[in-house]
Amino acid sequence: MMIVDIRKLNATKAYSGSFQFDYIPENTFLDIPFAQFDGPVKVQFSYELFEDDSLEIRGTVTYRLKGQCSRCLKEIAEEVEGELDAYFLPTPTEEDYFYEGGRVDVTEAIRDAITASLPFSLYCKEDDCQMISYDPEK
Repeated sequence: MMIVDIRKLNATKAYSGSFQFDYIPENTFLDIPFAQFDGPVKVQFSYELFEDDSLEIRGTVTYRLKGQCSRCLKEIAEEVEGELDAYFLPTPTEEDYFYEGGRVDVTEAIRDAITASLPFSLYCKEDDCQMISYDPEK
């Protein structure tokens, strides 16, 4: 869980800045058979705190997936980068993230960024794939 303390940012007049940390995702994110995260997700974002105490964050989530090629079952790994773009308000809305108590938990936005960036399947290189084929006549 990653918390941004709005009260502290206001008190120190840190109305913009950046964060960088590792996030350990659950493999339940993955719908790709035989795939898993290979290490933590690297999270980097800059923030801007506005006068109405809304917080905007923009950055990236970068991670590595390992598993089997969805065509030939060869063991592979793939680097993935996704966009992290979220807006947090101290009052609930349907379009934006909501926070209360002066503390913003950015975990949900990070999970959403990971989910949006996940590939549908893993593939080794096109020219290197020795796709297993089934010939019913043999």
